[in-house]
Amino acid sequence: MKTILTSIFVFMLACAPVAAFAQSEISPEDAQRIDLAVEMQKIRPISAEIEGTIKAVSMRLPEDRREIFVMKMMNAFDQETLNQLAIKAMADTFTSAELEKMIDFYGSPEGKSIAEKMPVYMAILRPEIDKLVDKAMMNVRLGPGE
Repeated sequence: MKTILTSIFVFMLACAPVAAFAQSEISPEDAQRIDLAVEMQKIRPISAEIEGTIKAVSMRLPEDRREIFVMKMMNAFDQETLNQLAIKAMADTFTSAELEKMIDFYGSPEGKSIAEKMPVYMAILRPEIDKLVDKAMMNVRLGPGE
């Protein structure tokens, strides 16, 4: 749980210094990528990604504490700022062609289903990855079989 929450907060901290962008000061290509990123955020807002991750993490808590945990965690995020940061990061990272493909995929029923299941998949897989990394680190420090 700590690893997933740490990842969420690291993402937010990494994006925090990004200044707000003004469309009047950007190239037509940049404007197109921003428009596509806005469209992508409408299809799959970053807040939905975070909520899915938080819900997956909440499954480790007793059932009677899950709902309040999710509510408190979601209230801790400034949704609008997070969405703007995600739009900026998408526009800076992906080409227009890539964003168009993302919109096609995540806008489809299968894409939506896959996106909704990813936090559950990662919640299942993450502890096993952590164990393997810990074992590998121990082998590097002490040598295999020691």
